[in-house]
Amino acid sequence: MEYEFRHGSKAAEAARNINDVYGANTTNDRTTRYWFARFRPGNFDVRNERGRPKMMVDNDKLKTFVEADDSQTTAELAATFEVRTKTILVHLPQIGKVKKLNKWVPHELNKRQREIRVETCL
Repeated sequence: MEYEFRHGSKAAEAARNINDVYGANTTNDRTTRYWFARFRPGNFDVRNERGRPKMMVDNDKLKTFVEADDSQTTAELAATFEVRTKTILVHLPQIGKVKKLNKWVPHELNKRQREIRVETCL
């Protein structure tokens, strides 16, 4: 593919040429376009990358941030920790938090919180 790229071939043409030489279904247009996109900025490293890097969040720090301001959105937390929102959504249950009434709260109420709610209702 690198040869075809350097030769100036289009991705579809390169895929046909490669399949003609190495056999049908050796590659396809989509795969060739992917590699050509990697080659364009000068990245000719053909080693496979092992997926996305794992985004880790220190649960203790996350808990501190959430408890300091329980009205923060997942997007705000994600920006603070420089990770994706999905990563925050994975870590929040790990620290025992769920979103209720637009606040991050402990998943279970403690005894005192239950008593306060009963008193409020009465």
